[in-house]
Amino acid sequence: MTVGEGSAGSANPEQADADGYSAPTYSDAGSADPAGRRVRLGRDRQRPARVLARPVSASDVTVTRAVLARSSYLSRLLAHKVISASEADGARESGLSALIWNQVMSYAADAMVTVALAGTVFFSAPSEAQRGNVLLYLLMTMAPFAVIAPVIGPALDRVQHGRRWVMAGTALGRAALAVVMALHFTDLLVLFPAALGSLVLSKAYAVIRSSAAPRLVPANLTLVEANARLSIFGLAAALLGGGLVGVAIKVTGSYAFGLLITAVAFTMTGISALRLPRIVDALPASLRYKGDLRAARAARRRPRGLVARLLAWARRGFDPPVIVALQGESTLRWLAGFLTLFLAFYIESVSHGWQAVASLGALGAASGIGNFVGTGIGTRLRLARPDLIILLCTSAAAAGCLAAAVLFSFPLAIAAMLVSAVANSLSKLSMDAIIQRDVAESLRSSAFGRSETFLQLAWVLGATIALLLPAGNGRLGFLVAAGVLIIVSVTMGLHERALRVHRLRAQQQT
Repeated sequence: MTVGEGSAGSANPEQADADGYSAPTYSDAGSADPAGRRVRLGRDRQRPARVLARPVSASDVTVTRAVLARSSYLSRLLAHKVISASEADGARESGLSALIWNQVMSYAADAMVTVALAGTVFFSAPSEAQRGNVLLYLLMTMAPFAVIAPVIGPALDRVQHGRRWVMAGTALGRAALAVVMALHFTDLLVLFPAALGSLVLSKAYAVIRSSAAPRLVPANLTLVEANARLSIFGLAAALLGGGLVGVAIKVTGSYAFGLLITAVAFTMTGISALRLPRIVDALPASLRYKGDLRAARAARRRPRGLVARLLAWARRGFDPPVIVALQGESTLRWLAGFLTLFLAFYIESVSHGWQAVASLGALGAASGIGNFVGTGIGTRLRLARPDLIILLCTSAAAAGCLAAAVLFSFPLAIAAMLVSAVANSLSKLSMDAIIQRDVAESLRSSAFGRSETFLQLAWVLGATIALLLPAGNGRLGFLVAAGVLIIVSVTMGLHERALRVHRLRAQQQT
């Protein structure tokens, strides 16, 4: 074979395609292929072509680098926007942004515990035992509030200049309990008490955080906006934290490993709490005067008689506007528990297979999206009258349930769930703002503890009523919900009108 023949044969594209390899290239400065291009022939012209993988070209490297650079830029841009949002409107100068990031870590770690323990709780039972298991779960959710309301709340009222240490203590306590759960994950006698203890400390953290937040609100933000900003960051952190530990458990196959990651997150939360601004621990000016201290002690005096004591305990520090707001938000929380359980069992009774999975997914999405939308509305609007917001939210939820009852269909039921979730989220922000505004700081922690207890009771009551109704009658469930909300909305409207008239008369007299 001559040099020309070898060169021509090597450059034949049909031959290259036939065996799947590119044609061999020889080195010789004086030879040319049939197209006239110079081809160099090497010393060993008869050496067969080597089987090579597709070479990495310069263009591939450039594209990869471009993708990595773009991803890095977008990540840094997102982080910058998130940090800027947490520090906007004077939140950095007032210290609110530090509290936001502390709550981010706490919410993320709480979600990690929930995901890590999800495989141990009540949802793998057969269908005939599910209602009993759910009732047991509802009772378990009330257990922490038996400690929060009568014990921890009043104790936190007395901690006016050590709140950073209390917040850090709740986080470090949850870290220790996470380690205990990781080491005894298969021992239910250890696991469940530790889980309940973690939930108690989580609620105690929420109470002390809500009580301390007004000290860090900048002048150009309302309490509703500040609470909404705290909540929106907390919800996003819960999603990320739960997803992170879920991936870790999926990769390692170890729930104990997920709990150990959670312990690290709680430890970081405790360290962050100690670095909050000192104003969180500062004794408020209103408590530096003996007259206010005497008034606070008088508010704690117990009347005689069991019923009178219970009523006095429930109303202690609550002015009439706070009571009306708590009635509205308790009704919306009742609706949340009712619709969650009622629609879940309704779906189980009328759907099967992938249709049931998709329906349950739509129910969960409606609840989650509604919470985000309601919290987002709170961050964007300057809600100067939170009491009116609660009344409007209750009325909107009543209208949604009434429409779903009259024109019942599953899409309308999901839409009613979405409306109720938005209303519940926005109303909770407004109620927190009313407590922070109207309740004396010497009683604020116990006020938040009692309000959270009442709201949890309302949720459990709604869920229990949902379990007692026939699961397959969707129209009946929404008729019950609409009736309750309409009655409460009318009652709240009358109370709001009476309070407004009373305020106008008081202003005219002064």
